Amino acid sequence: MSGSAESTDLGITILHTPGHTPDELAWYDHNEMYLYVGDSFYERGEDGMDIIFPAEGNLVEWYFSLMKLRGFVRSQNSRAALVDEPEGTDDEDEDDWVKISRRVKVGCGHQTAGADAEGIMRDLEDLWWRVLRGEVPVVETRIIAGETCDRWIEPGGNGRFSFRAPRRLMVDAREFFVGSRMA
Repeated sequence: MSGSAESTDLGITILHTPGHTPDELAWYDHNEMYLYVGDSFYERGEDGMDIIFPAEGNLVEWYFSLMKLRGFVRSQNSRAALVDEPEGTDDEDEDDWVKISRRVKVGCGHQTAGADAEGIMRDLEDLWWRVLRGEVPVVETRIIAGETCDRWIEPGGNGRFSFRAPRRLMVDAREFFVGSRMA
């Protein structure tokens, strides 16, 4: 092997997204415009799966990771719109078809594949703030691995997302965001 190493650009960006777990990673495929977030978040789906935060999770870091991902996705969607519609071009062709820019899709653990990334994160952020402000009730409390864990879901139980986390993680998040007046 020679002294110089070869490198190949795979067109992938790796993003550290702590919160769900301290070592959580997301990766983005630039060619496919697809973001993979693992278990950081996902829709409830047919099985009604909660986004489950383990004891080592951190809801404050999770929220900031969500915002980091959302900003990244917005930048990729904006870039795609500029490439698809260069300045000075008409957005309709001769057959009156409207050209639509490609958008970032997201693949999430368990339930979600191919959803519009920006939309799912917007809806998830909306639910997050309502849970944080206490507008979404705890619907179940269980002791898991010796720790009190709560479950939050929209009233009626048919929401797109639900959370389950150790109660202390939500207490910490509420203290942080209320104390910083972000809530």
